Amino acid sequence: MHRIAFLSPLGGVGRTTLAAHVATLLAQRGQPTLAIDLSPQNALGLHLGLQAPPASGWHPAQGRWWGDCALENSAGVRLLPHGAWSGSAEAALHAPGWLQAQIAGLDLPPGSTVVLDTPPLPAPLALQAAQCASLAVLVVDASVRSLRLQGALRDAIAQLPAGVRWAVALTGADPRSAARREALHTLRAQWQDHLIPYPLHADEHVQQALAQALCVHQHAPQSQAAHDLQGLADWIAQACGLDGAAP
Repeated sequence: MHRIAFLSPLGGVGRTTLAAHVATLLAQRGQPTLAIDLSPQNALGLHLGLQAPPASGWHPAQGRWWGDCALENSAGVRLLPHGAWSGSAEAALHAPGWLQAQIAGLDLPPGSTVVLDTPPLPAPLALQAAQCASLAVLVVDASVRSLRLQGALRDAIAQLPAGVRWAVALTGADPRSAARREALHTLRAQWQDHLIPYPLHADEHVQQALAQALCVHQHAPQSQAAHDLQGLADWIAQACGLDGAAP
């Protein structure tokens, strides 16, 4: 089983966007894929066909088998929504290995990929996702704040289990902005070979697709963002050694 966790100490950098698109692109290749929404924002399903955040999900269903809460969309992505927040479940989230045990208890096909959308680090579920990931994707945007948080990202990387592969994904690239061009140049120098070579550019088609509960390659397949996200998904597929990965 492959577990891909999208992590960041920053909010609003596009973790959910990346998780939804990677899950969809992998599923459309025939890869059995489950996307789990670990964020109380409960927004992952809005990219995957849902018109509103679902009230049902794993969080309000604590004590029951998670599989009962799963959904599936027309692209073949299985989705486990967060659901409405329930304070009674919070204590379990701090137990070491809790998330890994929940995922192990799911009835997934052999060779499945689990995509984890997380709240900002150091939220307990983000830390648990980092601990059980086989690939940790740290998400930053092309901005001054990302340059200033390099230390926090390095600390998060240092806490990953030995042998876990990690990479940095960049969002919000915008060649029209001098500040973002400079940030992109500096981030490339900071992260070098660890930076996935497909930055997600600022593109209005992403929000247009979200308004239709679609991924951008379904809404505007010729857009810059669709190209960027396809490249990102290809890179991740190769990094995980998934069958059918593009060369």
